[in-house]
Amino acid sequence: MRLTGSALAVGLVLGLASVAPADSIWNLQAVDANGMATHPKAGADYNNPANKVVVQGIALNYSDDYLDPNSSFQIYIQAVGDDRGGMAAWAGAFYQGGYGSAEWLDEYARLTSSNFKPGDLVQIEGYVAFMRGKTNINERHSADPALDFTITVIQSGVGMPQPMILPSVSVCNTFDQTRESGGELYQATWSKFQNVWIHSMPDGWGAGKTILVTDNDIDTFSVLLSAMGDFDLYSAPTGSFSVTGIFDQEALASPFTGSYRLWVNNHGSFNLTSDVVPEPAGLTAIVLGLTGFVFTRKRR
Repeated sequence: MRLTGSALAVGLVLGLASVAPADSIWNLQAVDANGMATHPKAGADYNNPANKVVVQGIALNYSDDYLDPNSSFQIYIQAVGDDRGGMAAWAGAFYQGGYGSAEWLDEYARLTSSNFKPGDLVQIEGYVAFMRGKTNINERHSADPALDFTITVIQSGVGMPQPMILPSVSVCNTFDQTRESGGELYQATWSKFQNVWIHSMPDGWGAGKTILVTDNDIDTFSVLLSAMGDFDLYSAPTGSFSVTGIFDQEALASPFTGSYRLWVNNHGSFNLTSDVVPEPAGLTAIVLGLTGFVFTRKRR
């Protein structure tokens, strides 16, 4: 379901009427000239409840569309109303019992207990910290329940936002502290490149791989294919295409002014201009059967 125009506006007003957001996503994502967070609540003492944030936005993803649920959880939300931008909320197994542990799977069940869906208006309450170029809600790599964040569905089925149209590969690779342009403007939003094509595939094509797209055969931009996606069933697209996903950043060292990427969840994220032939599905099924996942994904 997707609502646009007045229908979407009415839906948001109804949802926002019950719970008013206390914190602006746009303000929380503010950075300095080195790409570091400047908001006073980023990394602030969690023993002071005044440092907890409450944000609202449209859920952009199921966590297990992008990440192995035995390992980690992450939801992105996009701001609504007068707010702007987007934000992620992340938690990981390595500090809560380890990969696939009962402790972690209990935590994963808690984080998904609201049964949120992409396109729902949700509220997230927790503490924020700066990580790799962006400010996230997270649990500070701690199993302390005091650091748990919560997700509440305010209104179901509001609809996915229209994707932010990315102006060009070169513009998206630039850093602008004011966020009037460049990668910081699109941080954690549902975004779309139009009329791009594959420049190169340094690691090949498939789930978990990063490909480089271009719109001029010179500048390139990273597109991360979700490790949980169906990309292994298809060959790489040829010719020009549009591609939609979550605009993300993973800058490993200061200055945190680059390493932007578009993270896409499945082959359907590409609007292809040429025929793409699936690989034999039977082989994939055999491989999945032999690997034996710890986590069984709930059908939706």
